[in-house]
Amino acid sequence: MSDASFEGFRCWSAEGVARTVFSDIGALASDADAVFLAAHTPVELDHPKGAEIGSALAGEAQVLDALTSRVGDLERNTLVAVTGGSGSGKSHVVRWVHSHLPDDDPRFRVLYVPRAVQTLRELLRRIIEGLPGVQGDELMSRVDAAISNVRPGELQERLVGEMKIALNWRLEDRPPFDGETQAEAEAREDRNSMLGLKDNETGGRTDGLAELLEIPAFKEALLRPDGRLAQLVRSYFDETSRRDDSDQIFTRDDLPLKARGIRSALAGRRELSDLWQIISREPDDAIELLDEALRNALPITMGLRTDGGETLDSLFRESRKALRSAGQDLILVFEDLAQFGLVDGELYDQFVTQPGDDLAPLRVVFAVTDGAYARMERTVRTRVEHEFRVGGSALSDAASFVGRYLNLVRVGRDETQKLRAGARDRVGSTWMSNACDTREEGQPCRVRDTCHAAFGTVEIEDLGSVGLYPYNSSALRRAVARLGEAPTPRDVLDECISTNLMEADQHIGAGDYPHDRTRQQFDFQVRKAKQALLDGNPSSDPERTYRALVIWGDEAQVAKGIAEAFKLGTSGPAVDVPPPPPPTPPAEEELANPLLPLFQWQVGDDLPEDDVNLYRTILRELTVDRLQLDESLIHVHRGRGKEMLDRLFGVTSFAIEGARGRVAAASDAVRIELGRNDADMRVMAAARWFRDHGHFDPHRAKWLWPEGFDPGQLMVELECRLDQWARDVKTQFIESTGGVRLARQAVGLRAVALAAAGGSHAVLATSSSVVNAVGEQRPRPSEAWLSADQAAAEILSTLRVAEYVGEFAAVRQGESGQPQLVDPRELDAAIASFLAVPEAALSEVVSAKADPVLAQGAQKLLSAMSAVSADTAASARAAKAFVESLLEGHTPAEVARAAEEVGVVARDAGFFRPAEASSWADFRSAVDALAAAPDLESLGTVGDDLGDVLKNQRAIRELESVGQALGFVKRAMDETKRESERGGGHAGDVATLRAEVTKQLGEVADLAKSFGREGK
Repeated sequence: MSDASFEGFRCWSAEGVARTVFSDIGALASDADAVFLAAHTPVELDHPKGAEIGSALAGEAQVLDALTSRVGDLERNTLVAVTGGSGSGKSHVVRWVHSHLPDDDPRFRVLYVPRAVQTLRELLRRIIEGLPGVQGDELMSRVDAAISNVRPGELQERLVGEMKIALNWRLEDRPPFDGETQAEAEAREDRNSMLGLKDNETGGRTDGLAELLEIPAFKEALLRPDGRLAQLVRSYFDETSRRDDSDQIFTRDDLPLKARGIRSALAGRRELSDLWQIISREPDDAIELLDEALRNALPITMGLRTDGGETLDSLFRESRKALRSAGQDLILVFEDLAQFGLVDGELYDQFVTQPGDDLAPLRVVFAVTDGAYARMERTVRTRVEHEFRVGGSALSDAASFVGRYLNLVRVGRDETQKLRAGARDRVGSTWMSNACDTREEGQPCRVRDTCHAAFGTVEIEDLGSVGLYPYNSSALRRAVARLGEAPTPRDVLDECISTNLMEADQHIGAGDYPHDRTRQQFDFQVRKAKQALLDGNPSSDPERTYRALVIWGDEAQVAKGIAEAFKLGTSGPAVDVPPPPPPTPPAEEELANPLLPLFQWQVGDDLPEDDVNLYRTILRELTVDRLQLDESLIHVHRGRGKEMLDRLFGVTSFAIEGARGRVAAASDAVRIELGRNDADMRVMAAARWFRDHGHFDPHRAKWLWPEGFDPGQLMVELECRLDQWARDVKTQFIESTGGVRLARQAVGLRAVALAAAGGSHAVLATSSSVVNAVGEQRPRPSEAWLSADQAAAEILSTLRVAEYVGEFAAVRQGESGQPQLVDPRELDAAIASFLAVPEAALSEVVSAKADPVLAQGAQKLLSAMSAVSADTAASARAAKAFVESLLEGHTPAEVARAAEEVGVVARDAGFFRPAEASSWADFRSAVDALAAAPDLESLGTVGDDLGDVLKNQRAIRELESVGQALGFVKRAMDETKRESERGGGHAGDVATLRAEVTKQLGEVADLAKSFGREGK
């Protein structure tokens, strides 16, 4: 880098930042006022309590005037409170006041306790050393002994014991006070009631919080190793600070709110039981009372209070007496009252002790948070003469606030202290130099003009024009905005100065600034698409250039000097661009742009859940519209087809990078990844535009057309992507479901079920007859086949095969969209295939699992038939052999005619049996069945193969019917014969005919037995 080059230039160092920037004033040494004052920004202060005093009209000087205005007044103390939220700058105000107190004013002595003081011992030592005329050795030895001679657990036990004594004996009921509100009165009464009843004879209390401390579960909660009391004690032994933004020590976790056995421990103690119920419901009052007891117990336990010897109170009184004799006031400056934590009572005693005749007056200024101030003892708060509240933030002019620190880190700590030490006028910051004007041995920085032109400046009183480098107005605004709606000065110092400058030093030097982490260090709200911005600003390093365009350019071209300083390597026009002004609010009539969250998502932010759901829905709907599955005779707009498509391709199929919520769960579901790249973002933007407009004409916009996008190009990109997705989804849908294969499987399954139920060959002939087969009379199944028949019947009654044909094998036409045309050839082929090899065909349906209904039905039917097919085949073969042997070459029809003739003659003669009225009708039915029975020659030999059993199921059932009919006829003829012989009559031709068929009927009876149907 040449002397005049701006490339990679830095006017600060990470080490210099660490030595000069302290967001916590406690970390800055008390002798480093020069560093503090050089960057101090005047703070706006409200003055809600106290009279206006002195010539100062605003700012910290008011506090100084309020503190010193009564110096020399021997009759009263002066208390000045500086209040505000955590990190608002309270301690900075107090530090400013201390730095402007003259060291050599004979009217007073100053005791200063900076925020840097961390521990109880250090705090006490600082106070004792700062009190004129006292030694305090005895007190310090006693405090050291209280900590050094015990273990932490023992000290905890002592504290709990002293808390119990305080609750029982030392804490008094609070009386009403003038101006007390109803809420304050209720809180006071609750607190007094929780202390318990006072025994007039002993002075102690009963049925109060002290007695609850005796319950083991209660005491265990207070003494638990991770409890707040244990943390407090460890801070004393480890000599670490316990200071935080809360002046409370205990929390709800320190109460045994969930412990068992407390009610049983309080059995018979109604008042204590009632008290515990109150605490269980509203524990906060008990927590406050425990805090009060601990504040009372701690000074005694730690040796700060004793019946004889030195105490903090005695040391203060001794010092104040000495100062009174010398005619001096004692000024106390406390940068953070929280430092005194649980021993603040010792300090408050001094605040309220007026000078009288022998004590020096106190002039006290302290910083305290709003909450702690509100909870401060009323006797102290009412004696505060002046309250100054940090009101308007020092960040009301963020550029000036940051500019002072930028100048400080450029000048450096050593030079800053040297400048103040040698200055005649050390008030304000007139003694501080401007590094931009003096950096080169008293001469302006060699790159000042280039730097100021590129990054801009801020005018600061007493300093002049201070360069904002490495910020400009846009970058600084975005850095502060990144911290939230109401950042504190501490937040800005931590992030915008310490963190950002340290990292910028390293990365500017390495030539890779703005590095990736700047995305999290600056507000990165965008209004333009990433690629649209980069297209107008080509670069060899597009990612860094994009970050610079957003942060420093506010989504416009950055100045030539910025590109040079950051080594951006842009290949666009090298022109000087003035620093961008703060953005103006959009006009009310300006069209909204719903794509902004999408642009923000592309650069790393989360896409809002509502937007995620909307984009998923839009993209799915547009893709489904292009599937054209009707071309494959598949209907997916309702019914089973829609269910399958929803399962395969739902809104969750679109996996948007970084999006929360559900994702496609099924392993075979379509998954489309959408990442934070330009191509995917453009498609999503195009889909959103088209959904809202139905066209790509920016002149007919309902909302702002995205800058840098070409309508025609965007439309083409969307069309191509939707076509690609539609092809992929269609292919996967057909592969997964089979499309028309589902219709074939449904028809084939129904055909097998019909055959298994004894359907005729006519019913099984075509797809039309299979789909529409209803009401056919089918012979009863054999006992062996009964379970298979039941499985088949269930399928026939539940499987909506017509829907499968309509949704996966039909052409839909007309306004109704109902199925109109079906090509039966594939379905007829499916029937033949399923009936020829049912086991293989059904197994294929089961393994496909495209449709759970088909798969489960096929599995159930296949299992039922396979279990009984062998027994059914064996029974059928035996039955056929018996019937053929018994008929001796005659047909069932011939037997039927002979039996009918005998029956009619016997009936007319009056000896037909059985004699019941219904028997003749049953006989006629059996004869008719035999007469209608087919030629048994049509039933070939039934093999064990399931296909053979299924093909012959109708004939097997008919053979069963023949056997049953023969059995009934045989029994009827036997009984008729016995009745005729019993009567002794002669039947003539009837007897002759009976003799001819007797032999055959006997054999038929044997056949019936083989079927197990005797007597039916």
